[in-house]
Amino acid sequence: MAPDGSPDQTARRRRHAFYRWLLAYPLATLALMAYYLATSARTDMGEFLLLMVIVIVVASAIPVLALIDGARCRAIGPALGGCLLGILPALLVFAGVDAFDRARYEHSLQVQRDRMAALIEASARGDRAGVRAAMAPLESEYSPGHALCLIGGAGKSDDWVLPEPDGGVARVSSERLFDAAEALMQGRAREQQQTVLGALLVRLSERQETVAVLPRWLRLWRGTAADASTRTLEFAQPRQAQSAGDCFLENDTDLARIVADTWHDDGVRAWIAAGYDFSSEQAPLALDGVRSQAGLDALAATGLALGPLMLHAEDRGDALNRLAAKLPQRLDDSDAPAALADLVDGYLRAGARLDSAAFGKTPCETFVDGERYQANTRSVAPAPTPAREAAAQRIRLSLCPQGQPPIATSSSTDAHQDSLNAAVEAAQREGRGESGDTDPTP
Repeated sequence: MAPDGSPDQTARRRRHAFYRWLLAYPLATLALMAYYLATSARTDMGEFLLLMVIVIVVASAIPVLALIDGARCRAIGPALGGCLLGILPALLVFAGVDAFDRARYEHSLQVQRDRMAALIEASARGDRAGVRAAMAPLESEYSPGHALCLIGGAGKSDDWVLPEPDGGVARVSSERLFDAAEALMQGRAREQQQTVLGALLVRLSERQETVAVLPRWLRLWRGTAADASTRTLEFAQPRQAQSAGDCFLENDTDLARIVADTWHDDGVRAWIAAGYDFSSEQAPLALDGVRSQAGLDALAATGLALGPLMLHAEDRGDALNRLAAKLPQRLDDSDAPAALADLVDGYLRAGARLDSAAFGKTPCETFVDGERYQANTRSVAPAPTPAREAAAQRIRLSLCPQGQPPIATSSSTDAHQDSLNAAVEAAQREGRGESGDTDPTP
């Protein structure tokens, strides 16, 4: 109080400045945490960095503003003191909001896990109605394709929404996975149905199921086509990007790649028996998947022109170069290595070129180098069988006439190799010209 009994204005100003700036850091912390929770700053790096910039600016500005306000009120000490003391309650606000967010996240995670567990259990029982009922509360977070991808990988996937591996949740068998797929496809648009089937194909391939599962999958795919008589196995457009999580297939060629890589000749024949042809983009992948002359014949029987297909160049070279690179490992893995030797001869009869080049090597050089590498990696493994050695010798004779690799022609090399060859030839001509000039005239 002042001597005259009136309130002490100086003390009042100092008290107000103290409390005003005592709340500055806690209120700023609360506002910034609300921004963090309400935006994508937790998942988007750009948003997070923007928030960090804002935090630094606000944390630096508050003491400056407190100093200015204290000077204006002639209460610099209380203003700065309140500002500094406010750091402690600000930390408590941060800890409280963070604990609330963590508790909310854990609760949401447990709810999602419980829902996914219900979906997995219904799928394992083959309960189609139960699958559809369990999928309903998951619709906001997962598409049907993504859900099938998750339940098909249960027991080995580390996705956070899956129940713990030792939680007693049964792994869904492939037979039941088909049932779950059909349940999830019911009443869906074509695009979603095909996404489910794409995820199913990925999981069947990962499980190394026998080719017996493929005709059923192909029949289901046929049911998603706008025209039941179509001979083209392709996705309907437009497609939802990344709608199947880890099982997302980028385009139609992925379908042929999985079928050919997983089931080889049998897969190619099943594809053809289902009434489908291979598109120009799918055909090279189907060719890469065959393991015998019979598989090659099956492709030819569809009317596919093998000659141009043999010369179809990709980043790994033409068909024979791609085959030569894989043969050493395939010979080790095959139960019938002689069939691979027959396949090489079939490639050559179909029009493959011995003088084609990939990465500067002919098929002969690629195969010989691959055999050498394979032998080095096999040093502690059982010796190759006589059948494997006989098949490798046949392949070597087919790819390396007279025991030497054919000279690569410019017409069969890529543009980069052509430019290198041209540069070498020019340098050689220049060298011959220089040496000719210095030779004495007789």
